[in-house]
Amino acid sequence: MNRPSLHLFRTVLIGCLWAGVSYGQTGVSFDWESVPAGRWVRLSTHGTAAPKVFHGGATIAPERNEVYFVGSDTHSPTTLEKGESNAVYRLNLATLTWSQDYEQDPKSTYRIVANNQAETTTGRPWAMHTFDAVEWDPTVERVVVVSFPGHTRFEPEERFPMFEGDWYTKLEPSHWEYDPATKKWSRLETNAPRLFAAALTRDSRRGQLIGFSGGGTYHFDRAANVWKTTGAATEAGWHFSIVYDSVADRVLSLGTNMGSDELLAYDPDAPAWKQIETKGKPLPANGAAIAFDPDEGVMLYLANDHPTQYHNPTGKSATFIYHSRTREWERLKIDSPPLYGMNYLMQYDPVRRIFLHFEKGPESGDRIEAWAFRYR
Repeated sequence: MNRPSLHLFRTVLIGCLWAGVSYGQTGVSFDWESVPAGRWVRLSTHGTAAPKVFHGGATIAPERNEVYFVGSDTHSPTTLEKGESNAVYRLNLATLTWSQDYEQDPKSTYRIVANNQAETTTGRPWAMHTFDAVEWDPTVERVVVVSFPGHTRFEPEERFPMFEGDWYTKLEPSHWEYDPATKKWSRLETNAPRLFAAALTRDSRRGQLIGFSGGGTYHFDRAANVWKTTGAATEAGWHFSIVYDSVADRVLSLGTNMGSDELLAYDPDAPAWKQIETKGKPLPANGAAIAFDPDEGVMLYLANDHPTQYHNPTGKSATFIYHSRTREWERLKIDSPPLYGMNYLMQYDPVRRIFLHFEKGPESGDRIEAWAFRYR
């Protein structure tokens, strides 16, 4: 294709309605500059996509050009999970190609080791809900997951006949780290906080991981290999989503299991949580799809436009922008991609300066589709 033809091709693409646009071509590097600003576009990915996991999480490694997906719905698995899956999927952002790192481990490999830690004979975590407790730590180039299979309490005798007694009440949280280069998991011998149905983010200014469970906030001291409890709390609950706001130097939390439009901010130095008095309000959140853009100083929130945020059968959504410098919410007057309730998969890519949304589509079954949004 010559240059005039290529220019015409891009012009036609950008002029299309977002719902009809599919960006990406098999076997070539994707041109991210072709994504226009101010509009959601659906990306045409290649290979077998990861299943949509309602209670699963994701994280992005911008320097590796990859997004990683880990987590299982365990007691209510999708048909694509083949029961309960501890597999890792990844999306290559250069070519928009999906891959699966390894086949899920069967339950016959599950075991309980010292200190009531749950792992497989292959050295991997059990299949488990991960929620928002999945984060990339560039200091060690690892995917970090702080959680445990807390929902083994549902029908334990039927689902785990190899164990006896009340073992499921004694399982303790674990701090797992995954090396995408070697495709190996390692479990740290540390005092992992209880972040089940809770959240994890990375404070880039201090270079530390911060966990939040509503009833407590935790800092990870990697040098000492210790999680430190700060005592800062908000209220009991779960289904939190948090991001680090590098403009205000605060961790932001939006949403609870009851649904909430309140935006909370955590000062790591205080340490304390406070509600932010904002101009305007978004739709309530429960397991919010949020990500922060440090270049523009904004947080994107893709909200369920439905009375119930936990599960949205309509898939209808609305796009909100929180402006950190002015503490103002803005509802964008644009068409938004599908959102079927809780979603812990939203990412911001600082290399391409673009937001990435992952969700099943109207015609994708239980497979994930990808959408991109460039703010400016």
